[in-house]
This record gives sequence, C-alpha cells and structure tokens, in this order.
Amino acid sequence: MPSSEEESLWLVGSEAGGQHQQQHPYQNRSGQQQQQQQQQKQQAAAAAARVAGYQQPTSTAFRLSRGLQPFNHNHRSYTEEMQQQQQQQQSANSGNSAGATVDVADQQQQLEQQQQQNSVAAAGPANGAGGGGGGGGGGGDSAEQHDLIDNASDAALLAQFHEDAIKQAGVGYFQLIALLYVGLCLAADTVEFFVVPYILPSAEVELCIEDNEKGWLGNITLVGLAIGGICWGGLGDRLGRRRSLISAMAVHSLFSGVATFMPTYGTFMTTRFCSAVGVGGSLPLAFIYLAECCPRASRGKWIGMLIGAGALGGVYAALLAWAIVPTTGEMVVLENTEHFSAWHRFLLFCCLPAFCATVGLIFLPESPRYLVEAGRDVDAMMVYQKIYKKNNAQKNAAGAQYQLSELELPNKRPRGLPPPSPANHNTSVLADIMCSIEMFWSSFLELFATPYLKVTVVLLVIWSATAFGLYGLMVWCPEYLKLLRSIDYQAHTERFVGVEYNGKTFNGSLENRQYRDSRFQNCKFIKMVFSHVDFDNCTFQSVEFSSIKSSKTHFTNSTIVDSRFIDTDLSEQAFVDCHTENVTQLSLRGPCPTLDLDYNIYIEEALHGHLAALLAFVPAAALAGLALTVLQRPKMIGVSLFLSSIAALCLMLVSSNSGAVLGFESGFIAIFAIAWTALTLVTVECYPTHLRCTGFGLMAAAIRISGLIGTATYQSLVNAPLVAPSLLTASALFIASIATLKLPQTHTVFL
Repeated sequence: MPSSEEESLWLVGSEAGGQHQQQHPYQNRSGQQQQQQQQQKQQAAAAAARVAGYQQPTSTAFRLSRGLQPFNHNHRSYTEEMQQQQQQQQSANSGNSAGATVDVADQQQQLEQQQQQNSVAAAGPANGAGGGGGGGGGGGDSAEQHDLIDNASDAALLAQFHEDAIKQAGVGYFQLIALLYVGLCLAADTVEFFVVPYILPSAEVELCIEDNEKGWLGNITLVGLAIGGICWGGLGDRLGRRRSLISAMAVHSLFSGVATFMPTYGTFMTTRFCSAVGVGGSLPLAFIYLAECCPRASRGKWIGMLIGAGALGGVYAALLAWAIVPTTGEMVVLENTEHFSAWHRFLLFCCLPAFCATVGLIFLPESPRYLVEAGRDVDAMMVYQKIYKKNNAQKNAAGAQYQLSELELPNKRPRGLPPPSPANHNTSVLADIMCSIEMFWSSFLELFATPYLKVTVVLLVIWSATAFGLYGLMVWCPEYLKLLRSIDYQAHTERFVGVEYNGKTFNGSLENRQYRDSRFQNCKFIKMVFSHVDFDNCTFQSVEFSSIKSSKTHFTNSTIVDSRFIDTDLSEQAFVDCHTENVTQLSLRGPCPTLDLDYNIYIEEALHGHLAALLAFVPAAALAGLALTVLQRPKMIGVSLFLSSIAALCLMLVSSNSGAVLGFESGFIAIFAIAWTALTLVTVECYPTHLRCTGFGLMAAAIRISGLIGTATYQSLVNAPLVAPSLLTASALFIASIATLKLPQTHTVFL
C-alpha cells in the first residue's frame, strides 16, 4: 500500500517519486551554497521582524544552522516541534545579552552584497558549461529535474501542512455551518433541475408553449448547468472557492427571481438559462470547499452528508409543488386567469435556498487550503484559528488558544495559482480578460496532459456513463407511470353509439366519453368542461354551446346546423371534416387558440417518482459517506455500479404495476447512491489544489451533457418494451464499473 506522501506526490505529477521515498519530506535538498544564502536571508528578515515586533517563522536551513532537526509530521506535530525549537533557542541564548541592538539596514546591505558575489561566482561555471557543448546540455537537464523534484516536494509539503493544521483545528460546529450553507447551494442546483416538470403544464398555457418547445425548457437548463460548471470551476482555482461560489449563487438568485416575472416564452427561457449557468458552479465549488475544510479521516462522512443535503432540495421542490401547483388541467385553466398564478408563486418559493445560501456564504471564510496554495499564509492562519474557535466555543475552554501559531511553509511555491492579472497593472480591461482566458485555457489543457491525462479520461468515462443512466431513469420512471395511467384511463372510456338526445340540457362535465352515430336536437351544453370527449359522425340540430372549457375534444365527420357557440375555447382544430350550416360563433378564446391542453397532466405521478428516488438517495448517500472512512473508494464504486447494473435488469419484471416501478426506482437509486458518493470524493482527491475546481468543473459539465443525452434517449423509450431501457442502463453502468479498475487509490491523499 503506498504511503500518503507517495500518493500526494503521484497526484501532483512528480516523476521522481522513487528518489523522494528515501529522503525526509522536510529536508532541504539544495546544496551548501543555497543553504548559506537562505540562512542569511532568514537572519536578516528575522532581525527586521524583531524590530517590527513580529517573529517570522523559521525555515529549514535556519533550523539546521541552529542544530535543530527539520519538521517531521510522521512522528510529532507542529506544536511539539515549535516548543522544542523555542526551548533550545532559549537555552542557547541564555548567556547572551538581551539588549543588543540589530542594525537592520546594515544586515540587508550585507545580504545584497553576498547575493551579488554568489551570482557572479555562479555565472562563471555556468558560462563554462555552456561552451562545453553536450556536457552543458546534460547539466541543464539535471537542474530542470532538480527543480521538478523541489516543486513536487513543496506541493506535498503544503498538503501535509494543511492536513495537520485542519486536524488540530478540529471538526465540529464550523463544519456543520459550512455544510448548511454549501448544502443549500446544492439544494438550489437540484431544485433547478426538478422544477421543470412541475411548472410545464401551467407555463404552457400562459406562455403558449407548443409541443415541440416543451423539451427545450428542460434541455436549456442542462446546457446552462454544463456551462456554469466549467466556467465557475475555472474561476474557483483563480479567485478562490468561496468568492466564486458567492458570485455563482448571486447570479443564480438574481436570474431565478427575474424568471418568475417573465411574460413570454423567449424571455423566460433566457432568464432560466442564465439562472442555470449561475447555479451550475455550485456542484464543483461546494464539494471542494467542504472537503478542504475537513481532515482526511472525516472527509468522506461530510461529503456523504453534503450529497444528501443536495438531494433534499429535490424533496423540497416536490413537496412545494404538491402544495402550490395545480395538479389537474382543469385547475390550471381556471387558475391561469389570475395575474400572479400559482406556478409563479412556486418559482418564487424555489428561490429561497439560493437566497439563503448567498447570504450565508458571506459569513464563511475562504478555503484555507486555497489560501496556503496562493501564498497567503497569514490569511490561512487566521482561517485555521477561526475554525478552531468555532469548534471549541462550547467546550469550556475560553482561555484555550490555537497552538499551531507558526507554520514552516516551503520558501518556493510549486507551479500552482498564477496571478489574477498581468504583471503590468496599466493594461486595459481587455488585456486582463484575455489573460484570464489564457490562464483558464492552460489549466484546462493541463488536465489532458501528463500526469493527469489518464485519471481525467477514466473519470470522464465513469461520470458520463453513470449520469446517462441516472438522468435517463429519473425521467423514464415518471413518464412510464404517466403512460400506465393513460392506458388505464383509456380502458375506462365510456362509449355511446346511436343515442338520440332531444331537448336535453347538459351541465357539469363530460369526461372520457365517445359518442358515435348519435343525434343531438334542441340541446344545451351550458357551463361545462369537456375532457377527452369525441363526437364521431354525430348530428347537432339547434344546439347551444355556452361557457365551455375543453381538453382533447374533437368533432369528426359531424354535421352542425343552426347551432351557436358562445364563450367557448373550441378552436378550428377541434373540427375535423365537419359540415356546418348557419352556425354562430361568439367565442372568447384565450391568447393561445392553437393550444389544446391535456387536462390529464399527471403531476402526481411525477411527484411520486421523484420522491421515491430522492428519499432513497438521501440515507444511502449518508451511509456511503460513513463507509468511505474505512473502505477504499475504487472498490466501493466498482461494486456499487456492478450491483446497479444487475438491479437495472430487474426493470423487465415490473410489467404494468405502478407500485413495482416505484419499488424498483427506490432500490436502484439506493444502490447507485453509494457509487455516486464515492465517485464524488475521488474526483475531489484526484487533482492538485490548483486544478481541483477546474477538473471537477469539467466532470460536472460531462454529467450535465450526458444527462441531456440520457433524458432525450429514455423519453423516446417510454413506449418501447421494458427490455430496451433495462439493457441500456445495465450496459452503461457495467462499462462504468469496468472503468473503475483504472482509478487510483486516494484514501491516503492529503488535499
């Protein structure tokens, strides 16, 4: 089993891991000349700090010059090392006078002169090597390899420093608060996806959405989520996790609120797209922020709870729709006359998780791991202290202090976070934008270069296959329940053949009826609702239709003579091959005369399907997070996906039983949630700090695009035999389970 140091070095791309394994992780590998330079720098800086009243952390070279051992985290903590250092320094300086005055300017001048002498001395051998032809080239390669080793070692050191610091800060109240706020971000992401089927029946009436436009309302959301994942993920590695997450949720909150009041289909689609772009950044940023605020031992548990919190957003949307949105088409038509109808109010309440998350994130600090990587050591220490105080506020330790007051961070930073803008501060805004785009593109390309190419491709294959199956089944199950309900509805159709009505007044409603070869004379249809009513080869003589609301009502091959249609919504599409004579129409049709809304909208089937899946997902994800603290990630993912592929074959056994469909969906999602949770944690751990958000953002985009393909594919299979979606899901998940064999072991990785 590889050690934690080896695993960290592998993740940052070290090509000389074998040389590191035999050396101490905190040993300075520079030559004697570099140690002398570093010692002089530290002495001058320490003198300046003493004058200013600030004690700077000592470096490895300075510790070696004082006869101290380098830090060794494998045996003792930072606090013990710092205490030993202070004791040895006090004993060594006990006989010296404490009133000596240090001339800082003289020491700095001596340091500059020494550096100039060293650079001149180093220039001679370098020039001589350059004239030596092949020998000079070999020396350059050796120096380049040496720098690579130092950079990889420094990256591993930063990860180990952060792990020790966050471990000493503890786990408790701060992580709970962070879980609450970033969980609200993921809940808003889930609401954004599940809200579409609930508002579609009402929105199509008010916005005049045609059948060929309905699918785009959900597809544009997935496209926006994919774009948001890539864009905000890249910004998370440049601007910081918290700052990018606040910006993303602010954009989502703004446009989701504006979408509530949009009066037309085009403007509504535009604002929905912008809202999806904003909340799309929550998927990579929320997981990475919480993971970097937790120690390695409990990281899996918190990620599992965070995934469960995100799934609760879907439960919130379903229950809210059940309470607010009309569940029948008749209610939709009657309620549409209001100025601010129910689906607008539903969308407004769906904005609450995003608004609360945006406000709550303001009070959270930046990820300390990002601050350490960016070289903001003082800010990182303040965050560690804040976490420590939050977690120990209730432990009757008012006088306790965070003991890790000084960190010996590497003097050199690895190739990590570039500056946010060009070096020339007088450049234009366009130049800043182009520089940011170039940095984002370089980070994106780095994911497909050695040593990250293999893990990126493997993760893309697994995420794409799993998202294809999950999103597809999440759409297929409610649609199949609607199909079963529709088949049962048609089986109970009342048929009337050769019936004659003379002078009869009809009121109330006519639903699921078929009249054939019938005759209506001197009849009245007043204040009625026609739902799925067919008049085939019928005769209407002196008949009055007044205040009629219709749904899927058709007059076919019928004769209508001396009749009146007053205040009805029967459009020309309702009359097929009919003969009319002396017919009066005084109809007050709605704004969408060509729209024939189906009153059987079956929202309850969608609610049942979504609740069955989400309520099974939440506890399964939480339990999987607990299992991740003791089990290896790739094995959990592979076994879960393999069992899910077998469970998908059970779909062929559900037949036409709606209860069996809900039971299958719950069991399948419970097994599948284990793989989803473990795969999320592996994605966080597979990339170094400066590529972590970019890599996860790429995976988030792959999830959305695969989900888009999956939803379109499975919707076309609703009327197909059950073997088609069953085999398709099983095949996709089996391929993903095979790909998990190529995943690295990340349970020992420091973030």
